[in-house]
Amino acid sequence: MSPQQRDHDTAVGWINTELAELRKEVGKPNASAAVRSAITLAFLLRTISDTEHREFQSRIDEIYDDHKSSRATAA
Repeated sequence: MSPQQRDHDTAVGWINTELAELRKEVGKPNASAAVRSAITLAFLLRTISDTEHREFQSRIDEIYDDHKSSRATAA
């Protein structure tokens, strides 16, 4: 495995871990700060592509959309 591939795999793993944590913490103040920081840093270090950057940002939006819809159904 090349160093670039290893860095990519590490970054994606870190981002996915932070996304999982966001799912647990969604609704709390600054819940998405860690995952957004991880995505931004990985993108700036060029370990994830522009496409992956957009996809991860979309996953954050989906988590918030799911949270909002579940709260609306519970109410």
